Amino acid sequence: GRSSTRRRFVFPRTARRASAAMPGGEKDRVISFDRGAAQQKSVAGFAPNSIKTSKYEWYNFVPRNIWEQLHKFGNVYFLCISIIMYLGEKTPLFVGTIKAFSTLGLLLMMMSITAAMALYDDMRRKAADAEINNSIAKKVSSGFKSTKRKWAEIAVGDILVIGKDEEFPADVVPLFCTGDGGNCYVSTANLDGETNLKLKTAPTATQAMLAGTSATGNGSGSFDKLAGLSGKVIAEPPSANIHDFNGSIEIQGAAAESLGGKQLLMRGTVLRNTALCIGIVVYTGPDTRMVRNSRPAPLKQSSLEVITNGAMGIILAVQALLAVVGAVWHCSFQSDLKGHWYLYPEQIILPEAVGWWLTFFTLYSNMMPISLYPTVEFCNAFQCYFIANDKTMYYKQKGFNNDVGFAAKTRSSNLCQELGQVSYMFSDKTGTLTQNDMELKRVSIDGRTFGTFEPGRPGFNGGAEMDALRNAGQGQAIEAFLEALAVSHTVMATTNDAGALNYEAESPDEYALVSGVADLGWAFKGRRGNDLWVDVKRTGGRATYTVLATNAFNSARKRMSVVVEKGGQGGPPEYMLLVKGADNVMLERTDTKQPVLEQHLKEFSMQGLRTLVIGARRLNKSEVDGFLEGYDKANRATHDREQKLADVAEGVERSMTILGATAIEDKLQDGVPEAIENIRRAGIKLWVLTGDKLETARNIGFSTKVLTPEMTIAIIDEEEDAMGLAEAALGDLRLEQRALMVTGQALGAIFADEGEKLRLLEIAQGCCVLIACRVSPKQKAEMVALVRENVPGSPVTLSVGDGANDVPMIQEAQVGVGIAGKEGRQAVNNSDFAIAQFRYLEQLMLVHGRWNYRRACTFTRFTFWRNMVQVLMMMYYTWVSGFSGTSLFEDWIRLSFNLLCTLPILPVGCMDEDVSARYALDNPNLYGVGRLNHDMSVLKMFHTVSSAVAHSLVLTWVTMAAFPGMDLRGTGDYYTFGTTCYTCLLIAVNYQAVFLTNKHNALTIGSVVLSFVGYIFWLLAYPSNPWLVEKLAPNMYMVPSHMVRNVYFWFCVLAVPMLAMMLDVFISFLYHHFFPDLVDRSRNKVDPGSRDREQAELLSTPESSDADLSQDDGDFALGSEDRKQIDLGDFAQRQIWSTHLRFGKRHHGVLLAGIVAGTALLIMGISAVRDSERSAQVRILYQQSDVLATSIWDRIWQADPIGTRPDEIVLANCTGAAVGVEELCTATFSVPQTMVNPMVYYAIGPFYQNYNAYLRSEVTKELQGEEVSESLREEKCAAVQTRIAPDGKNIVPCGMKATSLFNDTYSIVGYDIFRSTAAWRTDVARYNNPVDYPTRPNTSWLFERYPDVVNESRGVKAEPFVDWMRPSAMPRLWNRYGNINGTFQQGDVVHLTIQSRFPMKSIPGGRKSVVVTELGAMGARHSGFGWILTYSGVLCYVMAVVAWLIPQSCKSPGISSRSSDSDSDASDAESSV
Repeated sequence: GRSSTRRRFVFPRTARRASAAMPGGEKDRVISFDRGAAQQKSVAGFAPNSIKTSKYEWYNFVPRNIWEQLHKFGNVYFLCISIIMYLGEKTPLFVGTIKAFSTLGLLLMMMSITAAMALYDDMRRKAADAEINNSIAKKVSSGFKSTKRKWAEIAVGDILVIGKDEEFPADVVPLFCTGDGGNCYVSTANLDGETNLKLKTAPTATQAMLAGTSATGNGSGSFDKLAGLSGKVIAEPPSANIHDFNGSIEIQGAAAESLGGKQLLMRGTVLRNTALCIGIVVYTGPDTRMVRNSRPAPLKQSSLEVITNGAMGIILAVQALLAVVGAVWHCSFQSDLKGHWYLYPEQIILPEAVGWWLTFFTLYSNMMPISLYPTVEFCNAFQCYFIANDKTMYYKQKGFNNDVGFAAKTRSSNLCQELGQVSYMFSDKTGTLTQNDMELKRVSIDGRTFGTFEPGRPGFNGGAEMDALRNAGQGQAIEAFLEALAVSHTVMATTNDAGALNYEAESPDEYALVSGVADLGWAFKGRRGNDLWVDVKRTGGRATYTVLATNAFNSARKRMSVVVEKGGQGGPPEYMLLVKGADNVMLERTDTKQPVLEQHLKEFSMQGLRTLVIGARRLNKSEVDGFLEGYDKANRATHDREQKLADVAEGVERSMTILGATAIEDKLQDGVPEAIENIRRAGIKLWVLTGDKLETARNIGFSTKVLTPEMTIAIIDEEEDAMGLAEAALGDLRLEQRALMVTGQALGAIFADEGEKLRLLEIAQGCCVLIACRVSPKQKAEMVALVRENVPGSPVTLSVGDGANDVPMIQEAQVGVGIAGKEGRQAVNNSDFAIAQFRYLEQLMLVHGRWNYRRACTFTRFTFWRNMVQVLMMMYYTWVSGFSGTSLFEDWIRLSFNLLCTLPILPVGCMDEDVSARYALDNPNLYGVGRLNHDMSVLKMFHTVSSAVAHSLVLTWVTMAAFPGMDLRGTGDYYTFGTTCYTCLLIAVNYQAVFLTNKHNALTIGSVVLSFVGYIFWLLAYPSNPWLVEKLAPNMYMVPSHMVRNVYFWFCVLAVPMLAMMLDVFISFLYHHFFPDLVDRSRNKVDPGSRDREQAELLSTPESSDADLSQDDGDFALGSEDRKQIDLGDFAQRQIWSTHLRFGKRHHGVLLAGIVAGTALLIMGISAVRDSERSAQVRILYQQSDVLATSIWDRIWQADPIGTRPDEIVLANCTGAAVGVEELCTATFSVPQTMVNPMVYYAIGPFYQNYNAYLRSEVTKELQGEEVSESLREEKCAAVQTRIAPDGKNIVPCGMKATSLFNDTYSIVGYDIFRSTAAWRTDVARYNNPVDYPTRPNTSWLFERYPDVVNESRGVKAEPFVDWMRPSAMPRLWNRYGNINGTFQQGDVVHLTIQSRFPMKSIPGGRKSVVVTELGAMGARHSGFGWILTYSGVLCYVMAVVAWLIPQSCKSPGISSRSSDSDSDASDAESSV
């Protein structure tokens, strides 16, 4: 047998599907057995007893998981984008500028992570399946001995033997139980969470036949008596009803006996207080009640998910619009490109507009954040972890949960942030606001009340008064009243190991009543079969009763009754109907008015006590026989048995004599009034939905502070035009003064009319609280749905309850919270979150919910922001790359973006805290940030978008201003420049994450460090690794090494992100000052120099100060056993070292940042300008296009660098020849100042080496001297002109770059120019001539085409060629030509001769210049970058001054001279929204 200590396993969706496979029209199953063994024919075809909750097998894991993941929009989107990219890359449909692997690889990585998590979960499910299926049960074998069998081997019809504390492996009908009268007790905690034991009974016929079996309690021994057992069991088709069962058993030679809920021992229940039970299996595996009740939780989507999905739709539309703009720009720019003789645009199959739209759509595809979904799940997991381990929500008390502490539980991780957005809370009362610890306090009998209610005083104090009347001979009514309470119940009496009597009750009410009357002299002692006995103190004897029928309580009947036969003292038997129930249904079933009793009931209710009315009716023999005939018939019914039994009960429960009423106290939970007050201060509307009377609910409302004396309470009941009267009563009162109460009967009529329902909602919305009384579970769910479906804006609803009757409303609300109370664990098991006490809702919602909302919003906005910045930078770059779709970032570098730029924000999404827990609890109005959705408002999103635009502009254009200096230093190529921009982007992204972080600790700092370390590692592992880079992107080889040697790189990575950061700090300051949220308002009210200094410090209290919030609700401290339930470590308790920094949100921070950034930028800017001005130069313009530039970009690229003086420009004299024919140019100039070892470089532009087709037009293996196929040459060098020379020879190497080599030459009279380019040594080493160079026939070699630049001996290793093959990042080239070993003295006259061969006249706005200059530390003359930094520094100072002046001249909306509390802030914010 299986011990009951085994953990409960929940069967998920797959098990339900298995059960659904049963034919929908299955008839009653008949299980025949003969001589104690099932007949195989009768049990064939039933489901096996094995269960399978795992989803995957080894052969279907990959396809099935892929199929599941493709149900996510993001995955489908990126898969489609990858396919489109591949088509653009490999086919001539359109031009693909992004390699498919860069997106597909990232998608596969993300899907692989998700798949690994799914596989891990499935392996755990498989292990759990194996544990259950391989558990051992005892089956009666053919030799009538018990043999061990695995659970998976159990089949319908098997006879099983279950011992004490063993679990039932299938649904079983008991044949014999060792308890008195065939009774046994089972624990159903695994099934319904209820802790009280249930009484089950074996059929009388089989119990009698098997009585006296020799088997022992452990299941061993002989079962010979089974040999005489033959018959059949008829059972209803499998169902999910755990409270009822319809069937019958026919034993040979005996009449059929009906089977009900007491004759079904369900799988998962445990045999208690009974030595042994023998039963026959009727349902197995997926047909069992347990599996059929295994339902997946309703799919709930958080509001933030809805907003995020909507934002993704908008982003997709923006992406498509940007693609349209890009396609239009490209098509309009084509006329300018016609003059660029070196470019051969790609030919595509699709129409030009469509094809280029696809080009730009795929280029901007990263605007959709592919990493958002998996990283959100990661953050949600950590948020759940902190909730589950918060010791301030850990409850431990003797007698609760078997003395085991109960920690908060999370079952819906995606709703963690939803806890911070609740607008409407729906709460049960009993067990939720109260302890569900019932105690009899007062009674009303025969027009008199007994007992008084004194809060806090235990017990019933009316016993002495009752005894006085009984002793005076006036106690007949009292005895009848107590007798009814002692008999009319389903309580079971058991004895513990010490022999003491224990009551096992199905509800706390019954326990309170039975134990209460026991103290008054009518002590229920136990029951055997249908007999029960009561010890009557007054007579000193024992009264015995036979329960002929029990009419059970349900939410529709609201009453329970028993028909009993009381044994007479030698006289005829006495038949009685004893009933207890709700006052409204009981008073309807009496023939006499009860004005005094009704007054007493009202008095009890005013004191907040729960009331029940007790009634009785004497029955004669014929009435009993008639009733029992109908009862037995209904009880034998196999369909609609419950309703038929209710109909039979209705016929006898009439014309009752009212014996009196009881009043039971249900004590309030600790901290409920304070919690409710704070919840209301948070702006949450509280609706209490209870089954109590209106007066009881009203008084509980006052005691819990749901209602306050200042409120005007309107009541909607059955009165005509009750809603009109309620509207009139509420009048023009303020929201906080309006309360509404409504009865369940009135709701029934209202919900039948759609117009009336909406009218009720309108009234309720105008009230701060609503209490609905006498409502059914269905009506509770309907109230939640009323708000969800009809209130504009789809407010977040939360339902909290503790019992099974609360499950419908818990599942209907967006957020369901279960209270672990005394009504079982149904609410807990069906909730999204579970706690032990109502007061923990403060910590759950106002602290964790609010934190999680802000974390999730910050994380989401950051993710969108960083992707927007990246894509906008790529878009700007298309403007300077001929609108050809060139990506600013190399594909493999860009591949690291999502990982490296996600790391720094993860700690923010997991554990950031803008205020301490104590401050959040002391200022409930701060909850309005989430309730009003401030962090995802239009204003916030506009701030995010504007920040992204500002960052992208600065990161792109300021870095472009540094290009001339980078180019002269040999790092202005496309690959190095793009990597520099990417580095600046990475720094800015990490800064932004730090800026958004409120609470910094080792993890937040470490994540930033890890991001940078990861980037450095990637640069070392990829571009610096010759083997890997050769496989991926050869032109990236040693890019990082050359990049970091350039001083402009360090200026860029320091200055460019710093400027972007300062702009963001200033904009953020303005936003927080002029548009403050509730936290900003709260901060602005605190003056650290005033008496509120303590409050100011509390705002940023280190988390360790929250330790005093922890409370131990038990009589013993937390120990080692508690550490199994909750992690008490510093990390789990959020007590690691941390500090709050609000950089940029206060003017002091902006002032400091402005001074620091301004000073740094000024230093760098002035240094750059001075270095530029020190570099003397002479610019000789010797060719200018005959075609005017029509594009603004072409005009920019033909301009001289900033800082060039007119006297430094010299025009050369050229002897004219036609375009494309060599020209001879001469120029004479006077040296403006002394130049030592001057450098000569050429400047041409516009020249689009960064045009996408130009960049890709090369065959790497051919450049490395390898022989390549003609098909590869055709693929890489698509234009015939770049592959075949006019004379028909093969051009080697081929491509646009190799066929457009700059071949002008310069000479200076009296000086030698030593050809020394900026070609990288690593590139020279990579390039090689083929083995048959230069003898290969029919080949056009470089030295033949460009003899003045490339000599035969060097071939492709010639430095001018190698330097040219590293394309410029901008449409302007400043390439070094050579150096002059000598000195030009100031005033020297220099004669320069130019052989002009490189054609520029056909290019619109084309210009060629040769520059003689000195090469300084930062290049040559180009002051633009330095002046930009200088002006930026001044701007930073201006922003600092403005930030300092603003608080002096205009106060933030949070600072007010009037006295206002936190609630006014919340209302102000709400009205502004």
